[in-house]
Amino acid sequence: MARPVKYDRDILLQKAMDIFWTKGYEAASVHDLLTGLDIHRGTLYDSFGDKHSLFMEVLEYYERNVGFPLLRILEQPGPKKAAIRDLFDRLVTVLSSESGRRGCLMTNAAIERALCDDTVAARTERVNAVWIGSFRKALETAQSAGEMPPRDPQATEALARYLYATVQGLRVLARTSRSSAELRPVVEIALTSLD
Repeated sequence: MARPVKYDRDILLQKAMDIFWTKGYEAASVHDLLTGLDIHRGTLYDSFGDKHSLFMEVLEYYERNVGFPLLRILEQPGPKKAAIRDLFDRLVTVLSSESGRRGCLMTNAAIERALCDDTVAARTERVNAVWIGSFRKALETAQSAGEMPPRDPQATEALARYLYATVQGLRVLARTSRSSAELRPVVEIALTSLD
């Protein structure tokens, strides 16, 4: 008879997420993970396979619980131009906090691993597509509602990509910026593109 699992997987993923988010993939050793998760090596390998498999599951957990919830702002009823501003305002608030200085785990993973790890590259491409698609849909809705001047589909796609590039840039700047005063002017300039 198999022994019951005595670890809450979400708690382990949260702890592993904090380790990878703070240290990065390469710098987070198996020892760091075992100590931080308070588990034995056998539990790590039985539960997650290996360090890389754990990292991939952590990236999925991160997007589900940290990254994608921010996008729900764009899905709420109401003016989409205001929703885009709200998303950026919340992003700056988060990034200006002490924990926000870690940036975005997915962005960090892309910078560190995408050129040498096809699975990380594929995951970040999917995440990028979701973000760009959400911005595109919000922009199309705003144009249809008369909140913004109409644009052709290529221009709307380019603007969606620009807004997402701004999100990514803010996440990278947050790693060295000390306050929202350094990030908010970037947002204000980016938002002028909606007019």
